[in-house]
Amino acid sequence: MKYRFEIEEFTAKKKLPRDERYDITQYITSREIEAEDPRRAFRCLAVMTNGRLSRDSNGEQAVITLPDYGNCQLILRAVGA
Repeated sequence: MKYRFEIEEFTAKKKLPRDERYDITQYITSREIEAEDPRRAFRCLAVMTNGRLSRDSNGEQAVITLPDYGNCQLILRAVGA
């Protein structure tokens, strides 16, 4: 099944420039990943973004930390495409 992603919350410890926030949001929401289940789709997305997938992530919601962007955290939801 193919999955798309929606960002529920975007938090950053340091203030990111507006264009970087926009670029991250656009990249995440434009990705479409084919996987067996949402957990695998989240894992693939974390690899694609050079991010870390939180252990608290489940099949409905995931937390990905992006170290390249000041350790900002994204809370995502996978939606079947």
